[in-house]
Amino acid sequence: MYRPSSADPFCVERPYQIPGLSGSELASARLRRLSRGETISEPGRPEIVGYVVSGVVKLVTFSPDGRTNIIAVIEAPSFFGRLFGINAEFTIEAASDVVLACFDRDAFEREIARSPQLEHRIHVENLHQLDEAHERITVLACQTIIERVATYMVLRLLSAEARGVAGSSTAPIIHVPIDRRDFAAYLGTTVETVSRSIQALVRRGTISVIDSANIRLLRRRDLFAIARQDENDLLDIVRSRARHVHDRKLFVAGDHGDQDAGYRYAAE
Repeated sequence: MYRPSSADPFCVERPYQIPGLSGSELASARLRRLSRGETISEPGRPEIVGYVVSGVVKLVTFSPDGRTNIIAVIEAPSFFGRLFGINAEFTIEAASDVVLACFDRDAFEREIARSPQLEHRIHVENLHQLDEAHERITVLACQTIIERVATYMVLRLLSAEARGVAGSSTAPIIHVPIDRRDFAAYLGTTVETVSRSIQALVRRGTISVIDSANIRLLRRRDLFAIARQDENDLLDIVRSRARHVHDRKLFVAGDHGDQDAGYRYAAE
């Protein structure tokens, strides 16, 4: 069992076992709870492999002038971290309150060598994150910020519809998993510009804002027109991701409580 020392920044109070994994070293992970904005890993720290049980993490770099550049956003359920001696050159932060399962990298690599099924799942995870990078490129290729905002919303909408979680078919909900500041950094612009773009969509009657994380779509055709995207082309991207979704559910988690969650305490 991986038992970090008290000086280990990834140590938590109690070890947990995670259903669905074999191997004594891998089956007991350290469950870590962090608040939004906390650093999970950064260059120079010991490398770990993590699994986002709930919440969202972001991969970031920092410009010399202090600006934050978001490389990727990783939502639950998903892995993060580098394997096989490759060290990350970016910082990993909690973009929301998160629950993470953290593994010792060496133990995780040994388990991959023993388990073709786990190796396959890691491969699928990498393909999924590559699909997400393709989506990001599609968003950043837009010429104006309002097009980027609309394209991001369209991709989130199509993904939610593919998973059956978009809500009403006449007024579906688009969920934005990161706060406005991170959303602006993800789109390569400022908070003020994003806010103006969203308000422009509201004034057009295209969307209505439910809260900071949820937007109701009122005029689907208008959103696609503003994004200047072909729905069939975007569906091809989303369908590629959808094929990987069931393989990515590596862990079964409950409500993350001590007794009622899908986790159980590992034997001491």
